[in-house]
Amino acid sequence: MTGHNPTTPGWACAGCGAEWPCPTRRRELRAEFHGSPYSLGLYLGQYFVVAAADLRHIPAGWLHNRFVGWIREPQERIPYTAVDILINSYELAKAHDPAADGTCRVCGDPADCWVRLDPAGPGFHIPVP
Repeated sequence: MTGHNPTTPGWACAGCGAEWPCPTRRRELRAEFHGSPYSLGLYLGQYFVVAAADLRHIPAGWLHNRFVGWIREPQERIPYTAVDILINSYELAKAHDPAADGTCRVCGDPADCWVRLDPAGPGFHIPVP
């Protein structure tokens, strides 16, 4: 039995004090669930849901990466970071700014171009790769 278990409500490792699951527990879990990444995901997903209630101050994406995002092998990981998505979204929104007549410069649609949520405001859809 491992000594690297979570302590709640802070979700620190009882064995080493790092954020749980700590690197040691991750190695142990990989060995325990070898060949069953989906089962490991379901197992850690349960912890993720409980931790989300305790750690409301931490953005959900960070918690996801902490609890289940590390399960994929590096070559399987999505090559985009949040910064990449924001930069690409900003560039996309700039390209789809309305022309003087109110139509989109790229797709020619009227003010309700698919990229902009609110033609009068700065909002836009964030494309997810």
